[in-house]
This record gives sequence, C-alpha cells and structure tokens, in this order.
Amino acid sequence: MKSLTNETGELLATAKANCVLQCGGLALPDSPACDTTALNNRLSAAVRRFLAVMLLLLAVFSSPLTAQQHTVEIGMYLIDIARLDVKESEFFADFYIWYKAEPAAAWTPANIEFMNGTVESATEPQLATDTVGRSVWTQRIKGRFRGRFRLQAYPFDSQTLPISIEDSEYQTDRIVFQPDSAASQNFSKWIEPELNVPDWQMAGATCTVDVHEYQTDFGLGNQKTSNYSRLTFKLDLKRLFMPHLIKFILPLIIIAGMAYMVFYINANEFEAQCGICVTALLSAVALHMAQADALPAVGYMLMSDKIFILFYVVIFSALVQTVVNNSYAKRRRFDMAIYLDKLFRVWYVVVLVVGNILVFLLS
Repeated sequence: MKSLTNETGELLATAKANCVLQCGGLALPDSPACDTTALNNRLSAAVRRFLAVMLLLLAVFSSPLTAQQHTVEIGMYLIDIARLDVKESEFFADFYIWYKAEPAAAWTPANIEFMNGTVESATEPQLATDTVGRSVWTQRIKGRFRGRFRLQAYPFDSQTLPISIEDSEYQTDRIVFQPDSAASQNFSKWIEPELNVPDWQMAGATCTVDVHEYQTDFGLGNQKTSNYSRLTFKLDLKRLFMPHLIKFILPLIIIAGMAYMVFYINANEFEAQCGICVTALLSAVALHMAQADALPAVGYMLMSDKIFILFYVVIFSALVQTVVNNSYAKRRRFDMAIYLDKLFRVWYVVVLVVGNILVFLLS
C-alpha cells in the first residue's frame, strides 16, 4: 500500500511539472507537450518585437542628438562703395565674402540671405579646405543695400552702411555666425585701402553678431517665434565739411550779407532796400527747396532746416526794419532811422552767430 502511494505521488508531481512548463510557454523535450516549432516561433516573434521597439526608440531620440549647434565663421573684404543715395537710403557694394564651417556641420552657403539688400550679381561659391580641415566657400557679391540713415545732424552728419547676413533655413539651435577668427579683428582692414566714397570720409568699421527674433513661425505651426543668427558688417562714414561749405553754407552767408547791406542804404531809398530784402528771402527759400529735393521726406527737423529758419527770421527782420525806417524818414525822424540802422548792424550779426552756435550744439 505504501509503495502504491509513492508511485502515485511521483506521477502527480511529474504531471504537475509538465503543466507548469506548458503554461510558461516551454516544454521538455521528452514531454508530450513539447513543440519545438512553436517554441522557435515564439522566440522569433519576441526578437522581432524587441528590435521594433529599439528602432522606434532610436528614431525618437536620434533627432535631438543630431541637432547639434555649429559655428560658421564669415569674413569679408569690401572692394567698392558707389552710388550712395541718401534720399533713397541705398548704396551699391562690391565685396568678397567667405564662409568657414566644420564638415560635421553639414552646412553650405546655399541658403544665405542678405537681409537689407538685393544681390545683382554673385559668382559661384568656390569650395576649398583651410589648414585646420574646415570647408571654406569664397564668392564675390555685387548688389544694392539699404541703410537706416538718420539725418538730424545734416549736413554735419555721420552714417553707417550695413550689410546683414542670415541663414534662411537653420535657426540658432543649428547654426551660429561669428566673424572670421583668423582674419584681423581690426575690421577697418576688411576694407580696400583705396576705397573712396565721394563727399564722405571713412570713420572705421565694425562687425556684430546678434540673434534676430521673428514673431512668427513662417507657417510651420510648430512654434510662436523663430530665432536666426545675424551677422552685420558696418562701414562708418562721416560727411566731409568742405563740399557743403561751398554748396550750402557759403551761399547762405552771401544771401544774409546781401540783406545786411540795407542797413547802410539811406532810409529814403525804400524801393531799393525792400527789393534787396525780398530778393534775399526768396533766394534763401529757393536754396532750401533745392537742398530738400536731395533728401528724403522725414518726420523731424534737420539741422539745416533750423539754420534756414534762423536765416528766414533774420532776413525778414531786416525787411521789417526797412519798413519802419521808411516810416521814420517820411516823418522826418532821421535820428531814429539812423539809430535803428546802427542797432541792427550789430544785432543782425550777433543773432546769426549765436543762433547758429545754439543750433549746432542742440542738434
């Protein structure tokens, strides 16, 4: 009885073990439930699922890993500036430009944009390699560019001629511009020494880099703003004094001097005095209009406008003095007429000199 009980227990234990292995998806080779083909299929399906998950994870995390920021260095050599048009705030520029990038950046100058101008002609970028293994593209650009000229101090103003560059495709998370580190950081040496701009004097050059933020995603719908690296080369110019001394200041002084002569004419010569003052006033107006035609329409007063207004007031005061003197002469008050002439000979000059100094200092 005892041996029978032992045999029964062993059979039950064996059956239970086989059942557990079958439920776990495995079977012993000598078990009736063993199916080698089914086991291989299950293993193959598990491996495929594992590989699919790994590929999915790789696709998800590969983009942040490859979106690495790279630096592109830019250098320029300005050959010529021509047709500087203050009225249109435009100028023509002719220059060489080069771009340096690491091969890992996978960048080319195909998407370069000049943000403040239009390229009229450009050579194909010539690719080379520098001494440290970077890719270098060089090309020559000719085009018209725009500046934001401030004319409050005209004709004693200084202006800046900018050339701004951006990449139209990559934002700052991928590409950042920097001035060429191998070139001179004295940016005046980026300019041809023989470059000459008529009526202007060179006052130096700068090169700046900033992040330009656009309040749009350009229709992509993935962000509210877009940030692009912008490199700007700026040529500083100062207006020469001598050309405008001849064209602007000297004629105005002659006109004012012509009106000043009425203080030395006899008060009885009213027609002559009045004719001189009116002619001087109209000449000043004509000169002012001729100068305004060469300038843009702006919403503020130029220094030249203030100077002209001062001359208008002084010349008109000479006309008023002439009328008053004629009135005294008709009443035989020659003493008052002579007194006014002497007074205005001094104050006419004082008001012009002091007024122009104040205009210059306050503009």
